[in-house]
Amino acid sequence: MPELVKILFNICLLRKGPEDLPCDMPLMMFLVGVSLAVSVWLGTIIYDPSIAGLSSITGLFFSFVFAKILLLKNPERFIQTFCAMMGTVTLINLISVPVVYPLSNEELNENLVLFFGLLSFALFVWIIVVYGFIFSRAIASTLANGVAISVGYALLSIMILQLFLSGRAAS
Repeated sequence: MPELVKILFNICLLRKGPEDLPCDMPLMMFLVGVSLAVSVWLGTIIYDPSIAGLSSITGLFFSFVFAKILLLKNPERFIQTFCAMMGTVTLINLISVPVVYPLSNEELNENLVLFFGLLSFALFVWIIVVYGFIFSRAIASTLANGVAISVGYALLSIMILQLFLSGRAAS
């Protein structure tokens, strides 16, 4: 397990790629479970538990479908790519807890809101770059192409989750 965390952390630092992870279905299922649990836990800091759970499941499903479509020409790379996506986003989500938690405090002054908001944005950019790196390695392309795909993925994810959350909040 420590070796897995080390590989995932090195992927977050763009030192290793998804190809350095084992191609192992049980590992993928484990990382999906851990990622979902951390995502729900982090989401409950901001949203009520039902919205956090449903939006996490929706995000997970979208990630799965997006990775499958992206790797239609290279299906053998799916498990490692999806493991890298789930593992790295989980690590970054865990790192983001001290940044997200203060933002849930309604009594935060304006300067602290700006500070934690900028840190949140930096973490979002980090996820974009890491996913871009993962995508570029998965499809054997340049980092610029991977980041462009990652930006598209992020925009689609945000739009889908916003539609989901706005529809859920209205009912």
